[in-house]
Amino acid sequence: MFKRVGIIFAGVVFLSLTTVSAATPLNAVILADEPEGNMGGARVKVLHASPDAPAVDVWVNGSVVFSNLAFEESSEFAEVPAGTYTVAVSPAGMSEPIVIGPVDLELAAETDYLVVATDMLSMITPVILTADGSTPAEGNAWVRFLHASPDAPAVDIAVADGGPVLFPNVSFQSFTEYSPVPAGTYDLEARIAGTMDVALSLPGIAVADGGVYTAVATGLVADIGALDNFYFVPAAARAGGVGDSFYITDVDVNNAGDMMATYQVLWLPRDTDNSAPVMSDEVTIGPGETTRWSDVLGTVFGVQDGTDALGALAFISDSEDLLFFSRTFNQSDAGTFGQAIPGIAADDLIPADEMKRILFFTENSSYRSNIGILNGTGSPMTIKWRRYTADGMMVDESMADLPAWGNVQLNRVFGAEAPVAGGYIDVWTETEGASFAAYGSVLDNETSDPTTVLPQ
Repeated sequence: MFKRVGIIFAGVVFLSLTTVSAATPLNAVILADEPEGNMGGARVKVLHASPDAPAVDVWVNGSVVFSNLAFEESSEFAEVPAGTYTVAVSPAGMSEPIVIGPVDLELAAETDYLVVATDMLSMITPVILTADGSTPAEGNAWVRFLHASPDAPAVDIAVADGGPVLFPNVSFQSFTEYSPVPAGTYDLEARIAGTMDVALSLPGIAVADGGVYTAVATGLVADIGALDNFYFVPAAARAGGVGDSFYITDVDVNNAGDMMATYQVLWLPRDTDNSAPVMSDEVTIGPGETTRWSDVLGTVFGVQDGTDALGALAFISDSEDLLFFSRTFNQSDAGTFGQAIPGIAADDLIPADEMKRILFFTENSSYRSNIGILNGTGSPMTIKWRRYTADGMMVDESMADLPAWGNVQLNRVFGAEAPVAGGYIDVWTETEGASFAAYGSVLDNETSDPTTVLPQ
């Protein structure tokens, strides 16, 4: 009756393609498969089910056959003679970039093809369902189900209010065979597989006598508008340093959760009030996946050669399960010398009235030492610190005011006391409700190779 053309053909995605930013909540699209309309050829229908992809055009043999299909929109059937056709998908109104294909698809006579673009744009994958034109017995309809929600777990499709399961344990990009049901109107629901927990209610689903239908779960469980989890990378650069050194920053983002996550990157320049920071577009990342942003200030924020950019990064997300790691490094003829700094969740920042100590400060002809401080809130705060030499003698106590999301680097913090080995600094804030990040950096004067020292 039908078959799956399994995973299917690879898509080619370019990061410059603009994604949609509107919310795409979990939903269902019901398609009438209309087998009686097949006149002996091959028929093709396309459904756009990629939540963050823009509207698309579908090309067949170099011509646009379906144009400007938006998310959750399907085309009509197009009937063509059986044969092999070259198929590609591009953003609406554009011939490139090609986001799916081009691939050669062999279409058989007397066969209907439903092509569904699934998954997020960065992993967009078509799933193809076929039907041979058969129809149900009198008084019945046929229904099948495709799971096309990237962040939803496997589901059971069942009659509402505790009724029987019709399609059990259907996972993402999987679909069922047609199942006969008496013609009528049904209240259905998608439950988390093996439970009574309802993920999506489907009231009033009407199926006609002799009708053939495909139900497709679309959208996202997560509310991509609820980006309220903050993370910080306390140092980022695309700038020249001492001597011939030049620093850039790479960042890895890992989704340690079991659901799709959405995030944005915020650029927080040094010595600046960042209450209205520059933000990237929304980015999605699948469970267990890692995205590496090489030269993040250049690739995400367009910082050009010849423009020094120093500061920090923030990330806002709908997930509490993201992990971050950064490396800011100097490129030299002998290779790279880098400083690794892990990302910090907002809950792990240093809170008000809690003192932390940073060790290993060294200042002499071979080494220099800096300290970096980041305000992890959207309100001004005052940071305080005390400097000590290795014998425990306090050198002085100082303070600095930081604006919203502000950050600062204090260079050669023991320069006046050199030579120093084993110096340390206590840092804290007494600003109510404030929290901050701090780190030390000890650099080799010959290579500018930095060592990160985290507070304890």
